[in-house]
Amino acid sequence: MSQPTPRVEAGEFIERVITSGLMDRDEVLRTLETMPPTDRGKVVARHLVQAGKLTQFQARKLLAGRTEGFILGQYRVLEELGRGGMGHVYKAVHQTMGRFVALKVLAPELTKTEKARSLFQSEVRAAAKLNHPNIVTAYDANPTGDRFFLVMEYVDGPNLSQLVKEQGALPVEQACEYIRQAGVGLEYAHHMGLVHRDVKPSNLLVQQTTSGPQVKILDFGLALITAGEAANAAAVGTTNTVLGTPDYLSPEQARDQYNVDARSDLYSLGCTFYYLLTGEVPFPGGTGIEKLVRHGSEPPVAVRVKRPDVPEPVAEIVHKLLAKNPKWRYQTAGELAADLAEVVAGKKADWSAPARTRPKPKRDRERELELETDEEDRSRGSSGVDPFDDDLDLDEPSSSTVPTAMASTRETPSPRKRPRGKKPQKPLWPLFVIAGLMALAMVAGVGLLARYLIQHMGQ
Repeated sequence: MSQPTPRVEAGEFIERVITSGLMDRDEVLRTLETMPPTDRGKVVARHLVQAGKLTQFQARKLLAGRTEGFILGQYRVLEELGRGGMGHVYKAVHQTMGRFVALKVLAPELTKTEKARSLFQSEVRAAAKLNHPNIVTAYDANPTGDRFFLVMEYVDGPNLSQLVKEQGALPVEQACEYIRQAGVGLEYAHHMGLVHRDVKPSNLLVQQTTSGPQVKILDFGLALITAGEAANAAAVGTTNTVLGTPDYLSPEQARDQYNVDARSDLYSLGCTFYYLLTGEVPFPGGTGIEKLVRHGSEPPVAVRVKRPDVPEPVAEIVHKLLAKNPKWRYQTAGELAADLAEVVAGKKADWSAPARTRPKPKRDRERELELETDEEDRSRGSSGVDPFDDDLDLDEPSSSTVPTAMASTRETPSPRKRPRGKKPQKPLWPLFVIAGLMALAMVAGVGLLARYLIQHMGQ
C-alpha cells in the first residue's frame, strides 16, 4: 500500500504548475481570479481541472511532487495510456498543430549502450517508411534525458486483447475481418522488408471509421530493439530473455530470434486468430519455457472442439497458420488475406467496442470535485491524507482525452464519510407541531371545564 501524500499548500502547488511548464504565472493567476481564497493545493488543482487548464493525470502528478516530464519537445503530455516492459505510453498533443499523438517513452535500459541506440535509430527509420492504413504511423523519435521516445499515430480504440477480455470470444465474421486486415498490413510490411516478431492481440488496435472497423498493427521495429539489448545482456550472462511473447511465439523464433521471415509473423497471427475465436491462447497454463516447448512439439486443441460453431473452412485456416513447419503454413500474408476475404465476402463484420462507462452529468462531476468542508478535513484526523491523491500511480488511465474534458468517466465518486463523533441532526419542526397541538388541547380542555363549573354552580 502506498504511503499517503502530505497535504500540499496552495502556493507550493502553484509553483509546481509554473515549474512544470504547463502554465505560466500570468495564466495561473488569471484562472484563479474567480476562485475563493484558499490555502489548499488540492482546491487549486480542482479549480484548474474544472477550468480545463490541467488534466486529472497532470493534477495528480503535480500534487505528488512531479514537475518534469509533462512537456516532451513540442508535445504536451495529457494522460497515461499504458505501461509495460518497453516503457510507458502517453496521450499527448502537439502544442502548435493541436494534433493528438501517442508517445512511447522507452525504458532506459533499452537504449543504454551505443549499439542499442544505433539499432534503435535504424529500426525507427525503417518503421517510419511504413505508410499503410492498417499500420500505426510513426511520426518522430527523439531523446529525452537518458531515454528515447517515439511519436506515433493516436488510435482511439481498444486493442484486440482488451476487446476479448471485455466481450469474450468474438463473432466469427468479426474475428475473420480483423485478421484479414492484419494480414493486409503485414503483407505490406513484409514487402518493405520488415518482420514484426511480436504479433499478438495487444499489438493490434481497432478503431471505428466511417467505412467500418479498422485494424492497425502497433510496434513495428520495437521487438528487434528489445532483442538487441537482451542479446547484449546475454553476452555477459545477465539474462535469458527470448524475443516475443511466449503465448504467440513461432517455433523457429524460439530457436533463433533473428533469422526468421514473414512466416513467423503468420504463426503468431494464427495464435491471435485462435485467441479471438476461442477466448484462449493455443497453449494455456505452464511457464514461458513450457509454452515454447509445446509450440514446437504439440498441436493445440482444435478450434472446433473449443467452439463448434466455427465453420470448417475458418478452422482450416487457423490450423494452417499454426503448422509447426513454416513450409506448411501460408507463405505470404497476402494469401491469407485473400482466403479470409472469400470467407467474409458479403458478410458484415459488426463493430463492437468494449463497454465504456457513460460520462457523468456535469452536476455529478462538480460534486466529485467540490471543495471539502473543514469538518470533513477534521474527520480524517491529523494524518493529512488527501483523497485527491489516492491513486497517484494511475495504473487505470483516465478516459479524458482533451484538456476541456477533464473529469474521468471511469472513476466513481468516493462515498462521503460522515464526520466521526457527530450524529445526523433531526428536523425540529415536528416537535413544534406536536407542542402546538398539545397546547390547543389543553386550552380547549380548560374551557370546557370552566363552562361545566359555571353551569352547575348557577343551578
